[in-house]
Amino acid sequence: MELTVARADLQKELQLCQGVVEKRSTIPILSNVLLKAANGRLQIAATDLDVTILSSCAAKITTPGGVTIEAKRLFDIVRSLPDDDVHVAMQENNSMLIESGTAKFHLLSLPAEDYPTLPTVTASESYNVALEELKTMVAKVKFAITHEETRFQLNGALLKMQASKMEMVATDGHRMALINFPQGNGKKKGHELTILIPRKALEEILRLEPGEDGTVRFGVSENHLFFEAGERRLLARMIDVNFPNYMEVIARDNDRHVMVDRERLLSTIRRISLVANERTRAVRFDFAPGKLTVSSTNPELGDARETVPIDYAGNPFFVGLNAAYVTDFLSAVDTPSVALDLKDENSQCIGRPSANEDLPYEYLYVVMPMRLA
Repeated sequence: MELTVARADLQKELQLCQGVVEKRSTIPILSNVLLKAANGRLQIAATDLDVTILSSCAAKITTPGGVTIEAKRLFDIVRSLPDDDVHVAMQENNSMLIESGTAKFHLLSLPAEDYPTLPTVTASESYNVALEELKTMVAKVKFAITHEETRFQLNGALLKMQASKMEMVATDGHRMALINFPQGNGKKKGHELTILIPRKALEEILRLEPGEDGTVRFGVSENHLFFEAGERRLLARMIDVNFPNYMEVIARDNDRHVMVDRERLLSTIRRISLVANERTRAVRFDFAPGKLTVSSTNPELGDARETVPIDYAGNPFFVGLNAAYVTDFLSAVDTPSVALDLKDENSQCIGRPSANEDLPYEYLYVVMPMRLA
């Protein structure tokens, strides 16, 4: 194999692979990327056997061929090279020569044949949606995914494609984030689709770049999900479990409605939570006409309280909430103010962006209450 490629192009594609490559795998070759040179392009692949990324860039191919090499080392070297073309050539004893300007590296490699067989896409049905819409959905729900590896059914976000809307939801059992783009933005082809996208694949979706039409094509191919955008293809092994019936957990009788400045509340909770118990992150929210008092008491540290003006005219009440869960929501919302629907100290809090803002999507966040000591 021998080729010449622009350093910026090679660096860009190698960087895309870094999130997929297994850095502490029991299978050493999974720390490598697969390079294949043919037909005027350098094809690059990385996999951890669950998530696979395939990309390519234009290259001047002198001799076609393939090789696999440590991903992070190659990326660090390419990133450090001068902004010039990079010459790559295979030499004896599985040594790969990398040259740019006066810099020259020899790296040990492994044969391409040793790399795991990569999944292929043979989908009969697929969807095309705006990549920015898909990225917006991922960014609005991914923080609610559980970090408990044993809860397989919650280790991803559920994506539903329907004729009237495209919806995504994630939950860890203590809070839930739900977003949908109505008006049929997900142009329906064939049957409706419901898929559970693993957390790692969601992170990689955020790194994809749209093709010329700004869309991403996705669907199901045998036991894999696939996402195609431009020259890049992301594949993920399907999580074959039943997602909870999430619509049942949304309270319909929360009759106390509060409107509050998002930035003001976010900064207040961040300050008050500095003395909260590090394990529970519990903070007390006391609602009264025109004001919200956020407080926290920690026997080992002390206490803190701060008052925030709100739009509320009902009877006083309080609720205990996990500060981190609330700040995650406030950080994800784009509007200057947010609406909170509550009932009492034993009921969930439902958050939404301000209804006064004209958003292209509907967003809802549910967080369960905490019992305060």
